[in-house]
Amino acid sequence: MVVECASHVASDAFANLYTTLGPEHHVGTTTVTSTLEDSWFWDPENNISSTSSSSKKDDSESPSSGPTELTTIPLEAPANESEIIDRLQRQLHEKSQQLKKQQLENALLNEKLGQVSSENRELNENIEELDRQHEVVLENLVAGKRDLQAQCGRLEAELKSKAAESQTTLQELQIRFERLEQTNAQTCRDNEKLKTETEKLTAELERIVCENVEAVAALENQLEAMRLEQATSEELCRTLRAENEDLRQRNTVEAEFVVAVPTEDNAKEANAVLQAELDELKQTLDEVRTERDNLQKLTAELDRSEHIGQLEREIGELQNELRSVIIDNSVQLESKEKEYDEKLAGLRQENQTLLDKMANEPAPNTEPDPRVAEIVRRFFDLDLSNPEELAERLQRSRDGEAKLSAIERKLIDAGKEINFLKSENSRIQHDKDTLTADLMQYEKECASLMKNNDRLLEELENVKCNKLETINENAEDSIVVLEKQLEDSHRLNRTLEEEYREAHRKLEEVLEEKEELLMKVASLESCESDSKTRLRDLDQSLAEMRKERDQLMQQLEQLREVGGQEADQLRTELTSVQGQLTTINEDHANLVRKLQQLQQTSSDNIRNWESKFEEMRQLLEAKESALQQARESSTAVEQQEELSAENERYRAELEKQREALDSLTQQKENLVQLVTTKHNESVQYHAEIQRLNQLLEAESERPAPSCPDCPLLREKLQDYERLTDQIQFLREKSDILTANLMTEQNNQRMALQQKQELVEQRDGLQRDLERLRQHLLEIEEAHTQETVELQRRYDETRQQLASLERDVKQSTNALTSASIRANQQAETLQAQYQLLLQQRDELGARLGAADDRDQKNQAALTNLQCALEQFQMNRERDIELATNSIRNELEQARIREDGLKDMLKQVQQQLTDAKTGLLAAARISDQLEISQVTVASLKAECKY
Repeated sequence: MVVECASHVASDAFANLYTTLGPEHHVGTTTVTSTLEDSWFWDPENNISSTSSSSKKDDSESPSSGPTELTTIPLEAPANESEIIDRLQRQLHEKSQQLKKQQLENALLNEKLGQVSSENRELNENIEELDRQHEVVLENLVAGKRDLQAQCGRLEAELKSKAAESQTTLQELQIRFERLEQTNAQTCRDNEKLKTETEKLTAELERIVCENVEAVAALENQLEAMRLEQATSEELCRTLRAENEDLRQRNTVEAEFVVAVPTEDNAKEANAVLQAELDELKQTLDEVRTERDNLQKLTAELDRSEHIGQLEREIGELQNELRSVIIDNSVQLESKEKEYDEKLAGLRQENQTLLDKMANEPAPNTEPDPRVAEIVRRFFDLDLSNPEELAERLQRSRDGEAKLSAIERKLIDAGKEINFLKSENSRIQHDKDTLTADLMQYEKECASLMKNNDRLLEELENVKCNKLETINENAEDSIVVLEKQLEDSHRLNRTLEEEYREAHRKLEEVLEEKEELLMKVASLESCESDSKTRLRDLDQSLAEMRKERDQLMQQLEQLREVGGQEADQLRTELTSVQGQLTTINEDHANLVRKLQQLQQTSSDNIRNWESKFEEMRQLLEAKESALQQARESSTAVEQQEELSAENERYRAELEKQREALDSLTQQKENLVQLVTTKHNESVQYHAEIQRLNQLLEAESERPAPSCPDCPLLREKLQDYERLTDQIQFLREKSDILTANLMTEQNNQRMALQQKQELVEQRDGLQRDLERLRQHLLEIEEAHTQETVELQRRYDETRQQLASLERDVKQSTNALTSASIRANQQAETLQAQYQLLLQQRDELGARLGAADDRDQKNQAALTNLQCALEQFQMNRERDIELATNSIRNELEQARIREDGLKDMLKQVQQQLTDAKTGLLAAARISDQLEISQVTVASLKAECKY
């Protein structure tokens, strides 16, 4: 309405001015309109519409406004011309004065319009500069965002690929580790088999060495015998020569030829026998050589096994000993063979001379010596007539070679597996190095991005500081967009940093798994070394056991000698033993009765204790259930007092029962000591009776001289046999009773141990119960405090959100009446409000999850009542971790609430800025409208 009134007044003023000035002053108005058209306030369409509207309003309102403003000339009689001229001059002078005023006002308006137009041009230039800067910044941000997105995608792809590769490598390493464990177990089994086989081989080698020594001794004995035979043969030869000389002198040539034929046949037979013996010795020598070659092959196969170093050294030593023995035997056999060949040649020459020289006397009949076969059998433990034994020996040697080759192959496979693991380790190390290099590169890129981000922030701050006075609504919107993009870039940087931390964490996990695998490999190697040391220790212990066995054999021989010396003394003690035997039987019967009573009382006590322990266990379970119910009920303190009173009463009963059991155990120990002493005495008597029986048997085997007291002795002997039968029966009975006593002692010991365990378990359960009760009370108190604090914070956040909702609603209602940009900003605020609502829902969900976790933790804590002490620390650590995570989540929620408050403050600040901007725009628009109306009215007046 004020604008319309001002337009009417301006139109009336222009109409009066036009009527008074006339058309000659129309040029000034046109210049004014031209200057107005050059201004940025001038809008021709609005001007036309305003002028048309103002003209219409002037046309419609001219009858009412004309009489008020225009000077009317009264219709009176015309006066003098001079008066009329004077009046007209005065009016002209007044009009000229008014025109001068209007011209001054127009000049002032023109100056103001010029200033406004210059300001408008500066503002347009600033806006264009800001638009260009905004476009440049937007392009840079878009490019940076694209680069960051590309890098993020590349990093995600690389991270996924690396994670997949690490997962596959971990699976492969796990599979290989399982295979290694299987192979290690197999190698352990093979080591055990090798150990047994090597023990067998060492035993066989020892046996072979012993046989070789025995064979050498037998050969030496044979050589001695052959030397003796040679000496006897030489003596025979000398005697034969002497006899031959005598016969040559005594007998004729015909008789010599008659007798010489059988001597020649006998010599041939002896030569054939000696040749057969030599062939047999050569055959045995070849067999020894083949056996030596087989043993050399066996030892060579054993040398190839690199798995057990100690066994290799021992086998090498045995091999060296065997080689030395075989070499000595072969050297001795070769020397003996040469000696036998030389002796055979000498014997052949002597036989030839004997064939020529011997007379009618027959040569001594030499038969083949069967000791050679015995020597071969003792030396090689082989029967040449039994080929099956030879085939079995060969098959055993082949089996040993096959086992050794299989073990060698397994060892080679284990070495290959270890080499493969080493190569995998190097490959994982290389992957680790590449990952670290990539992570360093990513860190550099993130640092460069952060630098660019800081540089953009600095540029933005500079732009804000330099152009703050000239920024209009469009610049503020662009700054808001830039700030949003910067926040997005910050968020992207944070996500990249989180992904970098996740990748670093996964890398650390992979390294930890690698270290675990290396530790397992080292443990396997240490196990292998331990197995080697155990093998060495077993060998040493075996040698020590053999020494101890020899010592025990010596001691046994000494004891036998001492027992033979004590035989005479025991004959005198037989009569005293028979007298004491009756007392022993009586004591034994009493002990049996007492033992039966003790067994009965101990079984009754055990049953009573078992029933009492069962009752106490049931009472403990009832107390635990009562404690559980006491926590949930309101009368927990009274029930705890009752339970503590019952617990004290049960403790008193338990102490009484314990004292009774201690007294019973003391009585039982006394009886057991008595029984053991009696048993030891009976054992001593039994040993003496046994020794006396042996002596009596030895005496009875002697031929008895004829005496008149034989019937009495026979009766005494029958009585003695009857007594021995009774002693044997009582001995068996005492053995049975001692066995029963030992079993009863074991049962009593086990019962005492079970009782002690149950008492300790009861005490431990009581301690655990008290500790758990205190712990649960503390946790319940802390939980209630935390839940109250969380509920209070939740209510505060809900109230703040409600107030924020009201503020946002008011701000949205205020912004709905603004311009299109204000509507867009309101839409963005609405989106932010939706985000706030989502975050509120998320906070509510997280609070609900926190409550659920608290409830789960409380349920887990209630389940801790049946846990043992060794699991309590782990459970408490889990509870602490859960509470720390909940506290961290609450802290994060608090931080997020603070962030939301800051965001809401920023939004409110933006709203206030938008309101002030809208008010300024409204004022400027009002001023523009007023100026346009005044200009339009001036134009209308100029037209008129």
